[in-house]
Amino acid sequence: MDWIRMKSGDLSAFERIYRAHVRPMMRYGLKIVDDPALVQDCIQDLFEEIWKTRQQLSDTPYPKFYLLRALRNKLSKVLSKQSYVRNGEMNLASGDQLSGYVELEIVARETEDFKQQTLRHLLDELPRRQQEAIHLRFYHNVSYENIAEMMDMNYQSVLNLVQRALKALRKGFSVKMPRS
Repeated sequence: MDWIRMKSGDLSAFERIYRAHVRPMMRYGLKIVDDPALVQDCIQDLFEEIWKTRQQLSDTPYPKFYLLRALRNKLSKVLSKQSYVRNGEMNLASGDQLSGYVELEIVARETEDFKQQTLRHLLDELPRRQQEAIHLRFYHNVSYENIAEMMDMNYQSVLNLVQRALKALRKGFSVKMPRS
């Protein structure tokens, strides 16, 4: 309900929305363009625009979806003006495996690091649209319907795009991972 409060001028609700979404927006923006300063500027501009036009904004039950889509649109406009080429790398969160034994923990971390590097490499090999769909679906938990709307695709095409990406990742992962 922070969105509704923000629309009525509640600055603390606006700050809560900003704090809750700025990091996921930054991560998402870096998937589109490998320029942290540009992404940060676009996020700041976007939040300034939101505050200035808050009364005209529609109600949304999914502010994260709204913000990610607005950021994507803003970056697209900036990039089309600059004819900027994306050459970023997906940053994946590394998992921490707990183990009672130091040696097992070291092996587990090395294995996990290898898996993360392999996955990062495989993700980089995917076409840009597949990378974007995977990132939205699995790192931002955006629904397929919302991904279709964000990427200006129909629902079935998004499902097909994600399935092709997952198939390529599974195939690549099975080839590159050592057998135990």
